[in-house]
Amino acid sequence: MNPSIQPRTALATLAASLLVATHAASAAEPVPAHVDVVGQMSLHEACPASDAGLSEALADAWDDAVKPSSVAVTFEVHHRSVRRVAPQTASPRLLHEIRRAVYGLQCDGRDDATHTVRLVVKFVDDAREAHVAMATAPSRP
Repeated sequence: MNPSIQPRTALATLAASLLVATHAASAAEPVPAHVDVVGQMSLHEACPASDAGLSEALADAWDDAVKPSSVAVTFEVHHRSVRRVAPQTASPRLLHEIRRAVYGLQCDGRDDATHTVRLVVKFVDDAREAHVAMATAPSRP
C-alpha cells in the first residue's frame, strides 16, 4: 500500500467516526416540548388594560389592512415603558398604525428586566361587516 495514502485514509476514518458519534449523541438528547425564553411576558401580564383599548386603537389600522389577515408584533416592556415595537408587515401605513396603537398601551414590566412581548393582530370582517381587530397570543409551533 502507498504510504502517502495511509494517513489520508486514517484521517477520513476518524472524521467519519466523529460524525457518527456526534449524530448518535444528538439523537439521544431529548427534544423539549417547547422553549421558554427568559424575559418573555404575555400581553395581558405586561399590559393588563390592553383588552379595553387595543382594539379601538387599531381601528385606523383596520382600514388599511387586507381582510382577513394577521400581523405578528413584537415589543419590549421596561418598567412602564413600551419600546422597540416591531410589526411584521410590508405596508408602511399599517406598520405605523400598529406601532402607534402599541406605543399607546399602559404596560408595567414589574421589575428592572426588559421583557419581550409577542402578539398577533388579526384583522377580520365578520358577517355583519363589523370592523374587528383582535390581539391574541402567538401560537406555539
